[in-house]
This record gives sequence, structure tokens and C-alpha cells, in this order.
Amino acid sequence: MALVVLVGILVWASVRASAPVGSEQRFPTQGNSHIPQGSASPIEYNSVPPTSGPHYPGLASWGVYTEPIRYEQLLHNLEDGGVVVYYQCPEGCPELVAQLEELVRPYVDEGRHVVMAPNVPGWTPSGNQPAHRDMEARIALTAWRVLDKLDAFDPERIRAFIERYEGIDNHR
Repeated sequence: MALVVLVGILVWASVRASAPVGSEQRFPTQGNSHIPQGSASPIEYNSVPPTSGPHYPGLASWGVYTEPIRYEQLLHNLEDGGVVVYYQCPEGCPELVAQLEELVRPYVDEGRHVVMAPNVPGWTPSGNQPAHRDMEARIALTAWRVLDKLDAFDPERIRAFIERYEGIDNHR
């Protein structure tokens, strides 16, 4: 009888661990090749923000940013088990930014692999090719090959996403 209960618990835990935490989508891998620092991706990513594909060889520091960071930089963070929390507010959204930072900051302070950064459609750090595209949501949660978009702050869903995907090494 104890064996049946144990097997039941293991099956339940396995099913629960594979269930989505929100409305996340999984995307096919676009590889993990390195490209020269500062260059644009040679391919069009299959999601916005991207969840895999060509990226720079170095990581962005884990933390909270108020300035945009190139997708090509943050993809390496995803590959190394990170979660990136993007926000997009064309007219500004100081309340949302403060809520996200309050949620993300404890993870960063614990040394967890989390980045929070703005997504700014049309942002051109150099040259004339925009480095960000419209993500069609106010918040996007990204992990390697996984994307969840939200239009409103949902702390439970964001924490669940971070807890599910942060720390998974994706160098396979």
C-alpha cells in the first residue's frame, strides 16, 4: 500500500512540475551560437523577446536595469539558467516598475539568476537597426525556449515562473 501511495505522489509531482505556471509558450531552439559583441543577430528570432538563438559570449550582470539591454546579451543569461523579466511601457509606468523591482530584488540579492530590464521597441543603441521589437504586452517573462506574457502585474504568476525556470542550465 505504501508503495502505491509513493508512486501516486511521484506521478502527481511529475505532472505538476510539467504543468504551465501561466500562459507560457515553448519555442523550438534556435541554437546557442556566439556572435561578436555588439553585432546584431544574423537570424530573426522566433519569439519577442527571444528565448534562444545567437548571442554574445558574455553575460549581463544579474540585476535590475532601467536602461534597455540587447537581446543578444540577455540570451546568454537565459542559456545559463537565468530568467529575464521585461517590461514595456511607452508612456512610462513607474508603479509597475516599482512592483516588479520589489518582486525581483530579493532574487537578485540572494544571488539568483534573474534580470529585470525594459523592452523598448525601436531602440537603436548603434546603427539604424532597432535592437528591440514590440513584445505586445506590458510584461514578458523569459527563460530558455519559454515565454509568458502578461498585461497586468501578477506576483504569484511571476514568482512561479522564476521558481520553475531559474537555475536550469541550457548548454546541451
